[in-house]
Amino acid sequence: MTTSAVRRPGPPVDLEAALARVREAGGRVTAAKRSVAELLFASAEPRTAEEIADEVAGVDRSVVYRCLGQFDELGIAEHVHLGHGRAVYRRSGLTTVPVACQVCGQAAEVAWEDTEAFRELVRRRTGIVLDLVHFPLTGRCERCLAATPEA
Repeated sequence: MTTSAVRRPGPPVDLEAALARVREAGGRVTAAKRSVAELLFASAEPRTAEEIADEVAGVDRSVVYRCLGQFDELGIAEHVHLGHGRAVYRRSGLTTVPVACQVCGQAAEVAWEDTEAFRELVRRRTGIVLDLVHFPLTGRCERCLAATPEA
């Protein structure tokens, strides 16, 4: 059964809670899952699946993809689409909103509370509560805007 993205479980508070969630869902905590989870919890820096696979020694890329898929389903990790098609993974529960240049792909993070007034305005006018994680706020960085001001 597919779980609605709106009803995702809350983020685990730490690495051990994340691994406990895997066990509670009937999964095994393998060395690969532990290594991927450790990377996610070691830094708030979003990484592509390929970057994660490169950092986890001796684990096949397909295993890393399966781990990330399970973590996404369990609310341990979330994937974010930066730019056109580039997906990155980060641990769930971060208090930042991704922002990306749609031209060069440069990405940054903005504090969640800095988007509160905008999210509330959209909710009041449309009745829609924004998900500012899966698809980040996009635009053009100053460098790309200066390079193509007419666009």
